[in-house]
Amino acid sequence: MAVRTDQDRRMGGGAEKLLTLGEAARRLELPADDVESMIRRGELPSFRLGGSLVRVRAKDVDAVRRKKTPKRSATFWERLVDFFYFNDFYIVVLLILLTLLTIILAL
Repeated sequence: MAVRTDQDRRMGGGAEKLLTLGEAARRLELPADDVESMIRRGELPSFRLGGSLVRVRAKDVDAVRRKKTPKRSATFWERLVDFFYFNDFYIVVLLILLTLLTIILAL
């Protein structure tokens, strides 16, 4: 039988489920590095046990998961506009080279 300490009472009890970084990452469907970054930025509260072990409350992970909104995928036209925006230099150079090649071969 476990004995509750004063520290357990102050923290709201000792029966709370604590997760490792790997378990939290699986629940959030993110890499463990991203979960560590969230902890460093203060987006996900965590505890250090023994100085090196990091644990996260299951309820905090679930709260972050509920807040996380799915990203909307870009439409075909948005992707096409992005393609031309980021590759316009290469497209212009290709057109110039094709024009020069056509002139040279016509001679």
